[in-house]
Amino acid sequence: MTTPKVMGDEYVVDAIINITNYVQDGITITASSLGLATITQVLVTGVEEIGHSARAVIDTDGAYASDSSFLLILSTGSAQQAGTADEGTVRLRVFGLL
Repeated sequence: MTTPKVMGDEYVVDAIINITNYVQDGITITASSLGLATITQVLVTGVEEIGHSARAVIDTDGAYASDSSFLLILSTGSAQQAGTADEGTVRLRVFGLL
C-alpha cells in the first residue's frame, strides 16, 4: 500500500488487498486501514484470480456503506462468491481525505 498522496483537493492511496478470509456478502474495507479519514471514491484496478470480478458496493443514492468504509464483493460471472478461505489479491485506488 502506498501512503496517501495529494491529488487535487483529495488524497489517493494505491492498495493491494490480499483476501485470505472472504465471507459471503463481502468484506468491509475501512478508511483508517488505508491511512484516510473518509472515502470519496474507489476504483478496482486489478484482480489476481482469472474470472473474478471485484466491486465496491454502492446504495441507490450512489453512496458507499459510509464515508469511512465500503463493502468489497467478489463475483464470478453473475454469481457472488460464497465464503471461502483464500480469494487472492485485489488492487484498489482509493480517494479520500485525511
